[in-house]
Amino acid sequence: MLLDKTIGDIEEKFGDVYNKSSVIDDVITNFYLDLLSENDRMLVNFIFSENPTQEKLDELLSKWDIEVAGGNKAILLAYFMKDHPELRFTPYEEPRLNGLLKFYRFKNLEIISHFTKIGKELNKIGIPFMLLKGGAMKHLRPDLPRVMGDTDILVDYNKFFKALDAIEKIGYKNLYERKRIIHAADLHYKESEDGICDLHRYIYMSTGYERNINKDLFARARQVKAFGVDVLIPSNEDMLFIALVNLAKNLRDATSKAGILYAIYDCKFLVETKPNFDWNIVIENAKKTKTEVQAGFALRFINNIASHILPESLRQINLFEKDIKDYCTVLMYNRFYLHNIRMKSKEIKVIDVLKNPFKIFAYLSIKPKYAFLKSIRKHPNIIRFYFKLNPSEAN
Repeated sequence: MLLDKTIGDIEEKFGDVYNKSSVIDDVITNFYLDLLSENDRMLVNFIFSENPTQEKLDELLSKWDIEVAGGNKAILLAYFMKDHPELRFTPYEEPRLNGLLKFYRFKNLEIISHFTKIGKELNKIGIPFMLLKGGAMKHLRPDLPRVMGDTDILVDYNKFFKALDAIEKIGYKNLYERKRIIHAADLHYKESEDGICDLHRYIYMSTGYERNINKDLFARARQVKAFGVDVLIPSNEDMLFIALVNLAKNLRDATSKAGILYAIYDCKFLVETKPNFDWNIVIENAKKTKTEVQAGFALRFINNIASHILPESLRQINLFEKDIKDYCTVLMYNRFYLHNIRMKSKEIKVIDVLKNPFKIFAYLSIKPKYAFLKSIRKHPNIIRFYFKLNPSEAN
C-alpha cells in the first residue's frame, strides 16, 4: 500500500500526532469545548459518526435546534441530508434545510459571477490560474452551495502583477499599495466594501517557506472548465493539505468557528473520493513549507472528532516528538491563559489611576505581570518552567 511507505516520514515529521500526551490532549479538548457550543457538538458528533442511522438522526433532531445553530452551521446538516436521501427529516427541519441550500446557492451566484469575469480576463491574456479553497470545493460539489465571502485564486509568482493589472482594468480595485503586497491582493468591485476575490502569488502559512510548493501545486493540478472559464483545480491531496494548514490557523486564532466544521467536512470528502489517496504528497508539502507541526495538530484535531476519516496506519502512530508538544504548550498558554491576563490588563488604564490614585495597586499588580507573560509567549520551555514555579496558575 502507498500509505505503508509513508509511515517513517510521518513518524519523523508529523511526530506524536496521536500520542496520549496530556498537553496535546488538553489543547484538543479545550479547543473543542471552547470553539464549539453544545448545540454545535451535537451536530458534529452526528454528522461525522461512522454509521449514521435513522434512530440517531431522530435523537439529534429531538435535541438540536436549527434556529440556535444559525445558517452557516446548519447548512452542514443540509449537506448531510443531500448525502443521505435514505434518511427521513421532519416536516420542520426539511423545508428549512432546503431553504438554506437555496439561499446560499443564490448568494454564491454573485461571487461566482465575479470569478467568471476575472477568469475570462486571465484566460484572454494567457495567464494560467488555480481556483482554491471554497471555490474549488464548489466546483467539485456543484449541488452543494458554499458559505463563501469571496473566491481565492493562485497565479504564478512572476505573473502576479501582470494578472493584477488585467483585473484592475476591468473594474476591480486592490485595497493595498503594491509595494506592501506580500502574498495576496484583496480585490473589491469598484467602490464595494465587500471583498470579491483574493489574488494570491503564494498561499500564506506563517513560515516563510510557502513558495516552495508553488510549482508542485501547478504540476499536480488538473485543467477543467469551471463556471465558464478554463481554470486549474488542485489535486485532492493538495487541497487537503491547504485545508489542514487553514484549520490549524482557525483553531489557533478562533477566526472562523463555522470554517472549522467545513474544513473537516471537506477533508472527509477529499479523502473518500480519491482512490489511493497519496499521503506522501501531504507529507512532502508539510516538509517543504515547514508546516509539519500545524498539519500534524490539525490531523490530531480531526482524529478527535472523526477518526474514521483517517486510515488506520495513520491513526496508530504513537511516537513522541517535542515540536508538537511545544506547539500545543504555546497554543494553550496564549489561548487560555495569556488571553485572560490581557483582558484584565485592558480593563485598567493610566487615566483610571490619575482619576483614582488608589487604583495604582491594581495597576501595578497587573501591568508588569502582563508585560512579562507576553514576553515569554513564544518560548515553550520558559512557559513550562513558569507554571512549574506557579502551579496554581496552571489550572
